[in-house]
Order: sequence, then C-alpha cells, then structure tokens
Amino acid sequence: MAHHVTLSFQPGPPGVKGTWTAAAVADRKFRGFVGRYASQEGDVCIELLEETASGELIVVKRWTKDRGEETRPRG
Repeated sequence: MAHHVTLSFQPGPPGVKGTWTAAAVADRKFRGFVGRYASQEGDVCIELLEETASGELIVVKRWTKDRGEETRPRG
C-alpha cells in the first residue's frame, strides 16, 4: 500500500508531493511538514493519503490553519 503526503499553498495544486510504502515514514513526513510550514503566511494545506488496492486516494489526515489537524480512521 502506498502512502502519499502533499503540501499545497492555496490556491493552487500541491507544491510538494511524496510517496512512501511505510505508513510510519509518511506520518513522520506529514508531521515534519506541519512543523515546518504551519507558520507560513497564506493558506497552507497538508494531507496524508492512503492509496487503496484500486488506486483510489483516501485522505487519512489533513492540516489547515483554519481547522488544525483532522484525522479519519485508516482502512
């Protein structure tokens, strides 16, 4: 299973994308992005996504300045 982390400065597409096979590594990257970019000016959106066997991407965690971290259970 692949795990993806994206970093976007809104509006616009993701400026940084990464893919890892290990969930723990992807989670560390997600946390690192939050730590590094949370204080940036403007709208920042950081997402951790899981890729299903069918190729669908499911948001597991999302961080924005307005809402903080939102988490949903992993599949």
